[in-house]
Amino acid sequence: MAREYDDDFVRGLEWMWGEGFLSPGGPAEVAAIIASTPVAGARVLDIGCGIGGVDIVLVADHGAGHVTAIDVEPALLDKARARVEALELGARIDCRLVEPGPLPFDDESFDVVFSKDSLIHVDDKSMIYAEMYRVLRAGGWIAIGDWLGGANAPSDAMRRWLDAVGLTFTLHPLDRVVETVKAAGFESVESVDRNDWYVGEMRHELATMEGGNFTRLVAAIGEDNARRRMESSTLKYEVVRGGELRPAHIRARKPG
Repeated sequence: MAREYDDDFVRGLEWMWGEGFLSPGGPAEVAAIIASTPVAGARVLDIGCGIGGVDIVLVADHGAGHVTAIDVEPALLDKARARVEALELGARIDCRLVEPGPLPFDDESFDVVFSKDSLIHVDDKSMIYAEMYRVLRAGGWIAIGDWLGGANAPSDAMRRWLDAVGLTFTLHPLDRVVETVKAAGFESVESVDRNDWYVGEMRHELATMEGGNFTRLVAAIGEDNARRRMESSTLKYEVVRGGELRPAHIRARKPG
């Protein structure tokens, strides 16, 4: 598959959101996604691990027993492995390359399935939630952060942002995703709309690129990339503020 996260793009995301992270919120957002999910001592599957910051937080801050961290981009996994090895966490975090589609794991392999802001790249939501259900043990949990969409057709502003960001996204409304989770067999389904939080994050994101900070961003990723980053963030703020891009958390339990 084509590589979407090149090195300059990754550097720009880390510059904005912190070392090891490709999306906003850092360790605090990981904790918010987990909430009361029983991660301590658990066998965790992280879908879309990116460059590994999330997985280190799951182990170091939340006591996960073991994390299997998967992604579809080899270059991202190389960065994740290097970060894990530098912290000598290789015995507790296993970074694996997978193909898009069904998960390459046996039934009931995990206690918790986690994902932070990567399922936006998965078009078939029914398939991925059915696969989460399959690989979870009875009584296991999902704790998901996803970027979702509004109920209406994309506006011109949304189409401009999608063109500017240049990534493959599928944006479903939160209520439809909740129904998909329930249809997969999960119970105790809880959802949290994070749009208000993200409006504030977007204000911070734009402020971070002003004045001398923009000069530092140029030094990190080059002027053309920095200007594209500013354009993309400006367009994204418009669609977040308008409610068309709505981050959300979803937690649910497999009956057991």
